[in-house]
Order: sequence, then C-alpha cells, then structure tokens
Amino acid sequence: MSQDDLRGVFYVCGTPIGNLKDATFRLIETLAAADLVACEDTRRTLKLLSHYGLKKPVVSIYKHVERGRVEVVLDALSRGKSVVYVSDAGMPSVSDPGARLVEAVREAGFDVRVVPGPSAVTSALSLSGFPGDKFVFGGFIPRKSSQRQSFFQEWVRPGITTVFFESPHRLAKSISDLALVFPDAEVCLCHEMTKVHESVLAGTAAQLAERLPNEKVLGEWVAVVRVP
Repeated sequence: MSQDDLRGVFYVCGTPIGNLKDATFRLIETLAAADLVACEDTRRTLKLLSHYGLKKPVVSIYKHVERGRVEVVLDALSRGKSVVYVSDAGMPSVSDPGARLVEAVREAGFDVRVVPGPSAVTSALSLSGFPGDKFVFGGFIPRKSSQRQSFFQEWVRPGITTVFFESPHRLAKSISDLALVFPDAEVCLCHEMTKVHESVLAGTAAQLAERLPNEKVLGEWVAVVRVP
C-alpha cells in the first residue's frame, strides 16, 4: 500500500489488546503508509510503532481533548494527508475514545475506513464458551454498589450473554452485587488476555463472590455473564 492509496483518507484501526504480535499485516501496512497517527496515548502508540520499526508523527487525542483536537485531523485530511486513528488497545470507540472524531471526519466529507483488529469483548466471549449468537456489551460496571444492582437487573437477561469491563479494585464487590441479584448466573472472568499470564476464573456468581476476596486481583478484567 502506498501513501497515494491513502490520500485524504481517515483510517480507524484496531490494535493488539496485549500481545503486540496480534497486529495484523494490514494494520502495519496502513501505519507504514500514514502521514499522521492520531492516538489515545502517545506512549502506548510509540511502543507499537517502535516494535514494528515505524517512525511516524503522532498526536494524542484522548477523551478530554478529543473535541479540541479534531481540527488537527481535519486540517491534515484537507491537505491530502492520510491519517490513522488508534486507541490504546482494541477497537476505537468501544469503551475507548474515537466516536466523536469519526463522526466529525465523516461530517466533514472525508472518506472513513476501518482496519479491524483484536477486541477484548469478542475475545472474552469466545474464551468463555457461552453462546454468542445473542449478546450485549454493557461497558464498565458502575462504581457505586446501589447503582450496580440496578445495573445488573437492567442488563443481565436470561438467554442473552452479557459482557462487562471492570477494574481490579472493584471486581470482588461487583461480583458480590451480581450474586445478590443473580446468584446462579454463570460467570467467566477473563484477565490478561493474549499475554503471558492470561487467566480465567469461572463459576457461578455466588461461588466467585466467595472466592474473589482471597484472590490476587490485578489489571483490568472482562466479565462474561450468562443466566440460563
């Protein structure tokens, strides 16, 4: 792929969720041909670029500055430059920044294309072994206990697998709240997917609520929940 193939094109690209070897050939090719790489965190993106021997100008566009830096991308595109957008890991806009930027680029009349890649949501769903013909993604679980129980009542439904994200500091409390609402729900907790210490904890919500306080819980987790 040459730079001429990407002139004035905005690419939304999926990046590895942990293991840098999961980068697709097309992602590397697109990054290599890009004039500018917009990203969530320059440190994370420079690590990816360095791993594949790429040197590109980068600009950070994370949640709190996304609105103000849209013009940087639009200006580059208006000058015929090719721009790639990546978040820290996985697909942009899926519990990551990017949606506002993609919308602005499209509204400005520029060509928007996607380079699909790894996703923590679908990876955990596959790893769980739960049915995936019907599933919903609930994003991050609320911080407060009073909100969590109502949240689970709203999002967890019999026959439909649900996927959530949770931080290590709140995982045990969140599963305890889930157990109060759906004690017999089947739960698969996925951690460090694609990395050296990839692990899975599985059981009912009630079983995991008892087990988690005794576990060493580090890093972000993906919870897959199924009520038969």
